[in-house]
Amino acid sequence: MNIPQPVTGMHRGIPVAIVALTMLGCGRSPQPPLGRVRGTITLDGVALANATVLFTPAGAGRTSQGTTDAGGHYELSYLRDIRGANVDRHAVRITTASDENGAQELLPPRYHAHSELEARVSAGRNVCNFELRSDAR
Repeated sequence: MNIPQPVTGMHRGIPVAIVALTMLGCGRSPQPPLGRVRGTITLDGVALANATVLFTPAGAGRTSQGTTDAGGHYELSYLRDIRGANVDRHAVRITTASDENGAQELLPPRYHAHSELEARVSAGRNVCNFELRSDAR
């Protein structure tokens, strides 16, 4: 019959070391340099509420997004609890369509499906305003 022997000497620290090394790999992966981005979006001179704003970096990286409030103001989030967007040049898409509440698209495709909008995000604070027109083709 095998009776377990107590851990003694040098062997006692091995399980602790394994757990410690494993925990080091469980943190967040490093994030790229980010710039804070906020701004205002208008449609024909009127604040555009409940629009989704997407900034997709030209290089590799995650798309940042925000939603406009009643005054047309937005702020981008890189992750749920991290504000900002990659420091880079971005393709910008703005849409009012939503599967959540069934909202219809109010904007011409040149602002979302075939967007011509661009923005550059620098380190620090960035203000990116967009003055959209409903008659734009």
